Amino acid sequence: MCEDSFRHEVLYYAEGVDGFVAGTLPFVRRALAAEEPVLVAVGADRIAGLREALEDDAERVRFADMRALGGNPARIIPAWREFLDRHCPDGGRAFGIGEPIWPGRSPAELVECQHHEALLNFAFDPGQAWHLLCPYDLDGLDDEVIEAAQLSHPLIARDGASQSSAGYRCAHEPPRPLEDPLPAPCPPVQELAFEIEELGALRRFVSAWASQELLEDERRERLVLAVNELASNSIRHGGGAGKLLVWREADTLLCEVRDDGHIDHPLAGRMRPPPEEHGGRGLWLVNQLCDLVQVRSSPRGSVVRAYMHTTD
Repeated sequence: MCEDSFRHEVLYYAEGVDGFVAGTLPFVRRALAAEEPVLVAVGADRIAGLREALEDDAERVRFADMRALGGNPARIIPAWREFLDRHCPDGGRAFGIGEPIWPGRSPAELVECQHHEALLNFAFDPGQAWHLLCPYDLDGLDDEVIEAAQLSHPLIARDGASQSSAGYRCAHEPPRPLEDPLPAPCPPVQELAFEIEELGALRRFVSAWASQELLEDERRERLVLAVNELASNSIRHGGGAGKLLVWREADTLLCEVRDDGHIDHPLAGRMRPPPEEHGGRGLWLVNQLCDLVQVRSSPRGSVVRAYMHTTD
């Protein structure tokens, strides 16, 4: 793979924080030696371990807690774009370490993380010359997750060198995460059809239901705003009407909006709209408001499922 383009590489490690540090420290040292910017987005324990190993050099590295940044994986690509725009505005080289998949992720989160990993290639390849290393915890993740990483990463880090991944799916074929089916809602499910005249009633319905489910005020307001954005998108782009479904799964409230529209861009909702643009902000805003968002679309119609946890 060309050194002058995006390099997306998986690193498999074991033995917890120690194994993580052993695998990533040479990568960070290489970036610092070249005096190139590096951002490490991983869990707090990994950050602490790497900081200790780097000693004084840790002050030259930017760190971000991936648990906060990437709880909703759709927020990660915009964060990498912001890092590149801020620290390499002229297109210079940069390094990143990102660990979006950790033990304990829910099945829905894992699906969206795997979509995210595939979309990275579509978003940045060939593009700017920067190198992203994605660590995967061999001790904490299921075999299926470990194997799936080879499908989305062109390169595998082994013994200090990069090797091509035989299982990699070519970046020049855009990934199609919008076409994957979602599991059926868990009953009991409440439904509400809407047109433009019913937007006020829809907001009141979501607010009352979320209150009944004991969602605290600030999170309830965020959920109502997110559903309003999705319903407004349905009216503008989905045939003028739609259907809302709401239900609860354990400690999470789910709101799903269905309509007859077709979303055809794989990165919909993952690109920050320019300030001068007045449209195209709906899915972006929903991703900023909700704990997880799943978008599925085909010529037959679209489904957007928004998750809001009842506890932080």
